Amino acid sequence: MERAKNPNKGLLSPPGGKLKTDIPESPFACAVREANEECGLNSKCEDWKLRGIITEYEYPELGNIMIFIMEYLKPYDTLPEEFSEGKFSFVSPEKFENLNIPETDKLFLWNFVLNNKSFFSVHIDCSVNPYKLTTEQI
Repeated sequence: MERAKNPNKGLLSPPGGKLKTDIPESPFACAVREANEECGLNSKCEDWKLRGIITEYEYPELGNIMIFIMEYLKPYDTLPEEFSEGKFSFVSPEKFENLNIPETDKLFLWNFVLNNKSFFSVHIDCSVNPYKLTTEQI
């Protein structure tokens, strides 16, 4: 989605949102809720697979964040309608390098998502340049 709001305004990034910690909401329930809110997709927790966890230290404008990388396990070929959060498009992974996507996504995220079939964990220190990466693969 080309984000219409910060963080990552004007950049392409996957749909997602904040986990409701007051419930407490699981990463799977969050994926179901956010997919419905942002994509109009009706799904169940068992339709999702946890692929990885990324922590980013001192991410610009946000501070410390934790991202649960979720994979939707069912075929999906319908582009969601544009809404207040942004505009959707399908993008071929071969084109990621030349797209306007967040730097940490370009350097790390998509490499792990596309090249790992097993669970992965990545820690990125965004306070240093170039970014410092620590990985733990299971």
